[in-house]
Amino acid sequence: MLYSYNNVWDELCYFSSAQYSKNYLQAKYERSKSTDQKTKAFHNAYPFLYYLEHGKSYFDAAKHSQINVKPTLLFYGLVQLLKACILTVDPYYPSSTAILAHGVTSRKIKKIGYSFTDDEVKIQKNGLFTHASKVLFNINNLEGEKFTMLQLLQSIPELSKILKITKNGSTFIPITIENDLITIPEQILSSYHFTSERFISFLHSKQATLDIVIVEQNQKQIKIKSNFPDKLLNKPPFYFNLFSQNYLLKSQKESLFLLPEILYHYLLLYNLSMICRYETDWWCELLQSYSTDDYPLINQFLTTTEQKIPYLIHRFLTT
Repeated sequence: MLYSYNNVWDELCYFSSAQYSKNYLQAKYERSKSTDQKTKAFHNAYPFLYYLEHGKSYFDAAKHSQINVKPTLLFYGLVQLLKACILTVDPYYPSSTAILAHGVTSRKIKKIGYSFTDDEVKIQKNGLFTHASKVLFNINNLEGEKFTMLQLLQSIPELSKILKITKNGSTFIPITIENDLITIPEQILSSYHFTSERFISFLHSKQATLDIVIVEQNQKQIKIKSNFPDKLLNKPPFYFNLFSQNYLLKSQKESLFLLPEILYHYLLLYNLSMICRYETDWWCELLQSYSTDDYPLINQFLTTTEQKIPYLIHRFLTT
């Protein structure tokens, strides 16, 4: 299935209707069997559409801004969009001030020999990142986990090509889909250290409600089928490259937590926004000197995330 990323905001315009947003939220709350669905939907309709509108405004501003301020605009745009998503599953958000923080910390930059790809962020106990991980994706126990920028960049499918050039490697394996059959290179078994049966069990652990079976297997490939292939492909370890319009599979199970891609974007944008606000001398020197691989990676990421985040938000809200 092909996706257009040029008119995603247009496709989200119906949420600008308070009545539509109220009905949408009420349906979501009824599905989750929360109490006072109608009252909470009425109460949250305007905050929900305001979050979306505010997020769009940040992205519109980023589109016409210079690269030196783009990370901050994109980060706060993503923050607002995530709040809208949270309201679809957590009618009481924000229930406390503890979840209003970013939920992430970054280390102080060491000026001598500093490399962005070696920098890291650390997940905190409370805050937006932690809360979004829990209520949107049912991911717990991330507190204290550290992620390097290279690990995070390697988890964005659209960056595979530039990373292959600059870092001599790719962390994704392309797959093909035809007539609801998903064809996966057989090499994934050795990469994951799995038998074919263990690989299917692994996919089941990520998508417990789906039927997943092996249709055919040989020394080159495995063909699998599911009753809901779209649902299977829209969660880790599967990822979608928006530019090439194809699905990929994370090639190394142990290389990083298999998180939903939107969380990788959040962590990268958080750190970049902190750098451009508080390490302005390093940031401006990077943008003017082009002296390391950091610049093309960061530039390509910002180009990607500006288009990928609206698509990911749209997919979350409409599937």
